[in-house]
Amino acid sequence: MLKKIIILLSFIGILFSCSSPTPPDNHAQITSSYLPKYAQFFRIDYYEDYKQITVLNPWNNKQMNFEYYILKDSSKIPQSRLANSFLLNHNPKSTAVLSSPIVGMLNRLNLTGTIQGVTDPNLIYDSVILSRIRKGEIQNIGKSIQLNMEKLMMINPDIIIGSGWEQLSADYKKMVKLKMIPVLMYDWQEVHPLGKAEWMVFLAAFFNEEEKAKSLFQAVDDNYNFIKNSVETKNKPQVFNGSEYQGIWYSAGGKSYISQLYKDAGAQYLMEQDSTSGSIQLDFEILMDKAAPTPIWMYTGSNSPMALDFFKTPKYKVFNAVRNHRVYSYQQRINSKGANDYWETGGLRPDLVLKDLVEIFHHSEGDSMDLYYFNKVDY
Repeated sequence: MLKKIIILLSFIGILFSCSSPTPPDNHAQITSSYLPKYAQFFRIDYYEDYKQITVLNPWNNKQMNFEYYILKDSSKIPQSRLANSFLLNHNPKSTAVLSSPIVGMLNRLNLTGTIQGVTDPNLIYDSVILSRIRKGEIQNIGKSIQLNMEKLMMINPDIIIGSGWEQLSADYKKMVKLKMIPVLMYDWQEVHPLGKAEWMVFLAAFFNEEEKAKSLFQAVDDNYNFIKNSVETKNKPQVFNGSEYQGIWYSAGGKSYISQLYKDAGAQYLMEQDSTSGSIQLDFEILMDKAAPTPIWMYTGSNSPMALDFFKTPKYKVFNAVRNHRVYSYQQRINSKGANDYWETGGLRPDLVLKDLVEIFHHSEGDSMDLYYFNKVDY
């Protein structure tokens, strides 16, 4: 009798093992990882069968963390994934790009051939991309804050690359609903200039171009730190930043990447004690009281001749920087449509930005300056 029971139990066990699915393998081993040196909001993990690219929400909203999987074998899909996860069976062949800095990044990586659609063409500086838009090779898909979804669906790109926010916009929600793949970029939230530039590695990972991106980034990193370490720090000129709009002064916060640039360029930023990583707003009178004796002003407003008339008004003559014509702006490289290369490539080349700032802050009076992104404001 006991023998019959053992045989029966064995038979039931065989039936159960044949009819039950094999549990998913949620413990795949990471073979290597890219953990950014400066950037805070992405990482790349490599597995035997796929690559996992993770975007971390800067506002610690874990529901807004995104994962992208580049599969080597479409039959081997990772089982344990976030709600916001996307699978790509191959590297992207076509892209839609929702900001000019991303155009600059793809250009730097020699990947502009993938671009099939862009937003806000009037904000794009690169002449080759503009020529392709005019020829109809690249479609204008509206504004970054109001996409032409019909055109986007028509070109049906493998990925759509745009700036991420704390929550998904209505357009991004539509993309997800339509089974499109939005790639969120948080480079604009990085507080270290080299952290912004390091996002080229993140973007390159979608195209298996990480090694090229790492090499490009390392060259920028090395040059940035060489310039930073070459600065004479005994005499730190004081500098203030920003511009006025309707009585409010808008300026970079004391913990922003702008503040870090000024520090690394050997200057003392007027707002460096502020704890804000983004922008700050001050009453004009408060700013004027602080900034009046400051020798250098990094101006962020318009450089059009009509917009500069205010420099001649009595209230601006109070500023030492205005009286001594030491007002500078990032508007050296602007095309005929008003697109500014500083916004397109400056985030990728903080070493060139730093070089300009060192030149501005420490040049000897009377010497000519060799500036790439910046110029002296003519008023």
